[in-house]
Amino acid sequence: MLDLLSPTGALGLIALGMGGYYSCRRYIDGCRIKLIVADAKTSVVVRQTSDEGMVTLRDILYTECPSLTDPQQAFMVPTPYLATGLLQTIYATMRVRLCDRNSDVAYERNMFVMGDGATVSLDWYPRIEDKGPIALVLAGVGGSSQEHHIRAMAKSLVTRFKDSGFRVVVVNHRGTARTPITSPRPYDSGFTDDFRAIVHNVRAANPDSKLIGIGFSMGANVLTKYI
Repeated sequence: MLDLLSPTGALGLIALGMGGYYSCRRYIDGCRIKLIVADAKTSVVVRQTSDEGMVTLRDILYTECPSLTDPQQAFMVPTPYLATGLLQTIYATMRVRLCDRNSDVAYERNMFVMGDGATVSLDWYPRIEDKGPIALVLAGVGGSSQEHHIRAMAKSLVTRFKDSGFRVVVVNHRGTARTPITSPRPYDSGFTDDFRAIVHNVRAANPDSKLIGIGFSMGANVLTKYI
């Protein structure tokens, strides 16, 4: 048995510590990814005016979203035992119905009928009629306002920014969260018409409120396509 107090044992502990540190650094460095890959010539043109000239999506991101463009900020370090998307999905599925003090929210719901007769439900927290910024949230495939991470995020945002009257509205895709199915067309990751109509409706009802978009997984895909 190795004597940890002996020179050999001490060297072994030092080697183990250095190996752990090196592995940790490799893990963190591997999480640093370049999120914005388009250059100025290939990025989507958002607008073109006589004052600004041609403004691309890349220009806006670099100006308004440094957390996505700064290499020192544009990364996430996953929990080591949840380092892959599959493990994160399994973990989230196991916690989907968990209700704790961080996620005990009570939504107010209203229904929105699309042009083709489809129904989309909007779950508001804490109240529909409040004034203040609004975060429009899109869940992943098969997800809804009832997911634990959605509820926890909603409560965290409202609690952290309560002085500004922050509101969260979760956009439940067609047929999810017990939303009645009233049309033959389902939702998919490339379909942005529903979200576009909802943004227009929320904006019209809240002309003075700042709108913020948050998407998870497939919801982020829909949000990106909309933008």
